[in-house]
Amino acid sequence: MRLPAALPVLLVGTLALAVPATRSPVGRDRRPIDGVRADTARELRGTYETGFEVSWFHPCGAAAGDDLWWVTLSDAALRQRDSLAKKLTGQPRSLYVRWRGTTSPKMPAGTGHMGRGSRYLFVTEILELRSADEGGCSAA
Repeated sequence: MRLPAALPVLLVGTLALAVPATRSPVGRDRRPIDGVRADTARELRGTYETGFEVSWFHPCGAAAGDDLWWVTLSDAALRQRDSLAKKLTGQPRSLYVRWRGTTSPKMPAGTGHMGRGSRYLFVTEILELRSADEGGCSAA
């Protein structure tokens, strides 16, 4: 069964209305992650793990307890990811990414596979993708 492309955006927007914002560390653009409206796309960077029942993003500089986000990619971002991944040597399981996406507020009940994550992230555009072995956040 294929879900409509707008469903993740609607889910994030609905969650933003239902869960009050809390204080959190600031993102790359110096705005608190929770302070951004849920329907606002922003640039994020970090490491991305993908595979069977795995779609996790670890944002650079995230606070402990808020450093594991469940990722959903738009159709366009999925095509970008697959195209950029073809250029990588080997098959790295962890990737450094810089992308644009929309985050949910921090979810107290957990997100993603087995509820291990703290937020949802809907990615709309991939700006950079490389093996995390090349330095990850420390090389950015």
